[in-house]
Amino acid sequence: MISERSISELPGPRGLPLIGSAHKLVPVSRSHLAFEQWGQQYGPIFRVKIGPRLVVGINDGDEINAILRERPAGFRRWTDVWQVIREVNEAVPEMRGTPPSVFAAEGDEWKRQRRLVVTALNKDHLHRYFGVVRTATERLHRRLQGKARAAEPVAIADDLTAFTVDVTTALAFGQDLNTLEHGDGALQGHIQRVMNMTGYRLTAGVPYWRWLKLPADRALDRSMVAVYREIEGFIEKARERMAQRPELFEEPENLLDGLLAAQRDDPSFTDQEVAGNVITVLFAGEDTTAHTLGWAIWLLASRPELQERLAEEASEAFGEHPFPAEYGATESLPFAEAALRETMRLKSVAPIIGVEPNEERTICGTRIPAGTQLLLLLRQATRTAAGRSDDFHPDRWLEDEATRAPKSLSFGAGPRFCPGRNLAFLEAKSALAMLARNFELELDGSGGPVRESMGFTMAPQGLRVRLRERARARAFA
Repeated sequence: MISERSISELPGPRGLPLIGSAHKLVPVSRSHLAFEQWGQQYGPIFRVKIGPRLVVGINDGDEINAILRERPAGFRRWTDVWQVIREVNEAVPEMRGTPPSVFAAEGDEWKRQRRLVVTALNKDHLHRYFGVVRTATERLHRRLQGKARAAEPVAIADDLTAFTVDVTTALAFGQDLNTLEHGDGALQGHIQRVMNMTGYRLTAGVPYWRWLKLPADRALDRSMVAVYREIEGFIEKARERMAQRPELFEEPENLLDGLLAAQRDDPSFTDQEVAGNVITVLFAGEDTTAHTLGWAIWLLASRPELQERLAEEASEAFGEHPFPAEYGATESLPFAEAALRETMRLKSVAPIIGVEPNEERTICGTRIPAGTQLLLLLRQATRTAAGRSDDFHPDRWLEDEATRAPKSLSFGAGPRFCPGRNLAFLEAKSALAMLARNFELELDGSGGPVRESMGFTMAPQGLRVRLRERARARAFA
């Protein structure tokens, strides 16, 4: 009988006194790469000392899948994650003591919150949400068309963020910010500050803000209050609109309508919980989709033959329109979806996540006590298990399930599978197919190489492209 080993017997990098391997995680925006390097060096399970903290890394795909499927009963997010989110929320007096939103909730509270969000993001509602995606895609086309005709390098990440902000805010609470045409507004600035600072706190080695708040932390508090006050007003307006149009309880036009409909069916949900979940969906849906599109563009820019394939597929689906004019057109884009899935395999915006076991477990032959901080290397596990792991090969997702690459873990697995998955694909497919249908893309390297930058999500830092209108697109302009 093979005895189990303890964490102390695991391989791992040799650290320095007191700080361990913390110095190898600087800058924090690149820390995920250090963990992936250790995963390659030390195998499917290893240990890392970071100051007083002991972290166990896991990059075995089967073990990770099993762990994700046991959430939330067997595993939970790092306690630190909920603590950071709670501290951000506490800037708003009304949010103090409010149960966490679905992102950070655990156990029975997670089940309760999950029901609220899943009801609002029901796949049956997607065709009603399509109008918002179509409008934003049309605006993105006009914006990029102008930049293509100016023949200048495009920092396309900014355009993609404006696109996803417009879609997400319209779907979250029925407000058309139209940042694509009018520029960033005050609310968008507050949203970005909260996103950036929350990501920074989640990766910071020392939680200094618990003892001393710097100007950036005080600005975060003000922005969180501003976002909440805006959403508070949107809730009141939505409630008034739904009172005048009761049919919206059965056919909601946006996420907030859906949440209020779910609240009517279960009055135990408070307005603070509704607001908290609107904020969560708003934040989760903004950077994730924009960064995935950015990475897809980066991967496609050096592959004109794949761009042409996407363009042909989009032209057939869209007809004479430069963008999807009806919901059915987005369901006729299998290669676009395959390209996005392959992008998420290679450049997942969530390459690592942290979980803790709720009770002692055995993982990879190692005893793992309850509360041990585990870091799951999602991207590395998926890439390692796939043939030609570093190749951008979208066709692997069109092959028979028995022979293709393992499923991407970008949306998680098991009960905590991301409820916004279908909406994210609708949005991303519309934008990517529009881009390929109307423009040829090539990288502009004048600003240096594109780098992975990890914050709340993993972004393509320094992405710049050159756009040329396709002849067929000009013919229909």
